[in-house]
Amino acid sequence: MADVVAQLSAALADRYRIAQELGAGGMATVYLAEDLKHQRMVAVKVLRPELAAALGHGRFLREITTTANLRHPHILPLYDSGEAGGFLYYVMPYVEGESLRGRLDREKQLSVDDALRIAQEVGDALSYAHTSGVIHRDIKPENILLERGHAVVADFGIARAVTSAGGAKLTQTGLAIGTPLYMSPEQASGVEAVDARSDLYSLACVLYEMLAGQPPFTGPSVAAVIARHALDPVPPLRTTRPGLPAHVAGAIEKALAKAPADRYPSVPAWREALTSPAVPGAAVAASTAPTDSGAVRAQEGFWVAVLPFRDSGANPELTALADGLTDGIVTGLSRFSYLRVVAGSAAQRYAGAAVSVRDAGSALGARYVMEGSLRQAGTRLRVSVQLIDATTAAHLWAEHYERTFSPETAFELQDDLVARIVATCGDRFGVLARSISDAVRGRDPGQLGPYEALMRGFGYHHRLTPVEHAEARAALERAVEQAPANADCWAMLSWVYSHEYAHGFNPRPGSLDRALTAARRAVDIAPSNQLAQQALAVVLFFRKETAGCLSAAERAVALNPLDTSNEAIFLIAFTGNWERGCSLIRRAMALNPHHPRWYELVLGLNEYRLANYRSAVDEIVKANAPEVFWTSLALAAAHGQLGELTAARAALRDLLAQKEDFARSGAELLGLWHDAQLVGHLMEGLRKAGLEIAS
Repeated sequence: MADVVAQLSAALADRYRIAQELGAGGMATVYLAEDLKHQRMVAVKVLRPELAAALGHGRFLREITTTANLRHPHILPLYDSGEAGGFLYYVMPYVEGESLRGRLDREKQLSVDDALRIAQEVGDALSYAHTSGVIHRDIKPENILLERGHAVVADFGIARAVTSAGGAKLTQTGLAIGTPLYMSPEQASGVEAVDARSDLYSLACVLYEMLAGQPPFTGPSVAAVIARHALDPVPPLRTTRPGLPAHVAGAIEKALAKAPADRYPSVPAWREALTSPAVPGAAVAASTAPTDSGAVRAQEGFWVAVLPFRDSGANPELTALADGLTDGIVTGLSRFSYLRVVAGSAAQRYAGAAVSVRDAGSALGARYVMEGSLRQAGTRLRVSVQLIDATTAAHLWAEHYERTFSPETAFELQDDLVARIVATCGDRFGVLARSISDAVRGRDPGQLGPYEALMRGFGYHHRLTPVEHAEARAALERAVEQAPANADCWAMLSWVYSHEYAHGFNPRPGSLDRALTAARRAVDIAPSNQLAQQALAVVLFFRKETAGCLSAAERAVALNPLDTSNEAIFLIAFTGNWERGCSLIRRAMALNPHHPRWYELVLGLNEYRLANYRSAVDEIVKANAPEVFWTSLALAAAHGQLGELTAARAALRDLLAQKEDFARSGAELLGLWHDAQLVGHLMEGLRKAGLEIAS
């Protein structure tokens, strides 16, 4: 053992200083090491020599690189990988804490709340990875780390890389991918093309153990355990945990069905069943993963399909870019929890086919269809994209992107175009959400289903008027009664309650308390739901809990960097981090021409804060949002500071028409949003504009 450590230390001496062995598993030995370049502690995992020899380093490293792009709060990232001194290794963060295995060894059983929370966090990680086409294949307590009590999934994609790179060579080493206690029957049978339902089975085994104190199937040998997974019924959980809610036990048992077709279609569907006693065992409407189930789509209404992008077929690099754009857009749109995206595999039948958008939409059960084409002339490339309402054939959006193309820059080009297309179409102010919210506008709030109510809430955000607020509130309060496990609806309801407090729309007592309750409910249901984290950041901002607000806001940004209508962005600025907040705003504006108009208002306030009053006026005018009182307020203050009294007084008249009692309560209103220094600065500008402050 000492010889191995010495050899490894010598091989990695220029990058890592090996400190000690932390443990060994079936595929690798893990060492604690210091990352010399970044001065941080890391975990270096070294493949067993016989496995490394069977795989070969070239293909393994190429395969493992595909997992390096996974970015999720509940996924342990891949820092580095390589070959040195005959060792194949990969590097991940060192997590101070313990694994779920360590906690189970110590406590045996967990409380129902803790077990469900951990399972939901692992489920969020799996859902995210599944939308990127990555299956874990080795979910087990040893691969679930607990960092400050929250689950982080390790070795994500490692089993996939080993399987893909090794194939039949694995039999030479005596290794199998996966752990028999948690392995699905189809994976144990040797099927390579397992899908998300195999990971779901493994996660259900882990949750079963957290509640029962042991996995559902055990035995004296590997063969015996595998046979029990394939043949034996699931031991009833409520025999071991009599107080376990029936819908939880039922959801776990359904996820442990022998045949994948008898399980839930996705991890989000299972999570909904776990948290929704009204619909035990039912599949879920709101999924963060694309689906190809026409029956489910028919129940939900507003779906989008992305048809394979077309190219001439003469250039393999261009064809690869077309495929990459299609896959990237499907994955990107799927990260918006409120969008319903048809799986790329379902739309693949239309690759190269001449078909009308209306026919494709009808066949796929999608109201909205995106299609695109790539044309190359020398080094010039034109990418044309359009989004169409398949029911009316109306064009909702179209854009042409002109770029320079070369095989060497194809990946950078793909990332840039995917980001722009997804941001423009996907976020709450994008063309998809606007079209859907417009479709339900004017309907009786009492007649809207949960998803339609959510879109009605988006419509309120587009317009921000008391009438819109009242309709959205009524629809969303009914929605959370109909779908108590819908995190999106709870998050939007929290926003509506926060606006009672911050904007004074239709105020009722306890607005902020109700907003906090709704936001926490959303986060409890789906900790990795970006809308939930945004809603929590908003309410904590108004409660002046700055640290909690920033934490939730940064998490919301990390969960979906392509959401360009993320309110967390301006909250980061308003909590004092102006430089970072404005940087995020400028990036969002560059990606999405349909960004919220209040972004320019925030930039204008920042210029005002810096006493750049002319720049402040320029930014605020760009917003073109006269219905928002902040526009007239900021213009009056900036013109007042510049001594431009005619313009200042005109803006002040507009402000007082919108906020009649501003002279009396203005400082208090501004104090909800800004620190005392900026409030005083704004009030100074308003005095110069002619505002007479009531004493």
